[in-house]
Amino acid sequence: MISVVIAVRNEADHIEQCIRSVFTQNYYEPYEVIIVDGMSTDGTYEKLTKIRKQYPFTLFRNEKFNAAAGRNIGIKHSKGDIIAFIDGDAVAAEDWLHQIITTFGKSDAIGVGGPDLLPKDSNNTARMIGYVMTSSFARGGRFNPSTQHTAMDEEKYVDHIPTCNLALKKEIFDKVGLFDESFVKGQDLELNYRIIASGNKLLYSPKIQVVHHRKQYIKDFAKQIYKWAKAKVAIIKKHGIHGPTGHIYLWPLYALVGFFVLLGAFYFFGFMPLFFLFFLLGILAYLSLIIIESGRLARKYHEKKLFLYAMILLLIVHICYACGVIVSLVKRKIW
Repeated sequence: MISVVIAVRNEADHIEQCIRSVFTQNYYEPYEVIIVDGMSTDGTYEKLTKIRKQYPFTLFRNEKFNAAAGRNIGIKHSKGDIIAFIDGDAVAAEDWLHQIITTFGKSDAIGVGGPDLLPKDSNNTARMIGYVMTSSFARGGRFNPSTQHTAMDEEKYVDHIPTCNLALKKEIFDKVGLFDESFVKGQDLELNYRIIASGNKLLYSPKIQVVHHRKQYIKDFAKQIYKWAKAKVAIIKKHGIHGPTGHIYLWPLYALVGFFVLLGAFYFFGFMPLFFLFFLLGILAYLSLIIIESGRLARKYHEKKLFLYAMILLLIVHICYACGVIVSLVKRKIW
């Protein structure tokens, strides 16, 4: 049996579409749907109480607000052997549950999941954000363990699958524990870290599909990147640095330390004009890479306006991520 768990907060615009997709699956074995509302203030809970007349889901309230606590409530009340997670602003493909079961059946993975695709009806900004976040220059490429915003077309074992499209065997929670409710963001990344560290596997399949709405405003996107950076530092503070990925997470720190070391060295030897020349060349090289990547994305997606959007969004990604890392390292309490 599968238990579908949806933790939501303020998703009035999308929740009905999400629920409809979960209840119109071409999967005919028993499954249950559990929705946990994080004290929404936009009418989500009221909409859910009305929708219950049409769709037989179980509804709970989450007084702790955050998604980790909501998912934990769903897990504790679930009856299934498999817990399938989807976000309230995502829409499952009609064969979502079928592909989850099929993928589990042919692998030894404790968890499976797939891509979160860009909705066809996305507004202009959301579409541009979706395109930019497929870039390795934005995501970190192979140094980023997350499959979020990727569209890989091959099945492979990975280190992270986001909870907008993730199914886990319930037994894993007895081994590694539930979601860490102290994490405001990145709870799935932290849980996935514990799963991999315990010797279990996560399998990504391109056939397990959901459509997932992106941020619709650049300001909200910037906040999201900032919080993702804080989450990665929170994971390092909790578990330490293991492997090259942890060091990659901290690139803003290493860049800042390197800058001041070079500044001190050039100042000590009296080569400050040369330092400023190298610094200027470094800035120009970085901006050139931004321009080249923006052009590549515009050509790939056949969107002329993406060229300008990508230059702005790539800068936002790098600046907000750097700020999030540095602030989180300085502050004792991240959240």
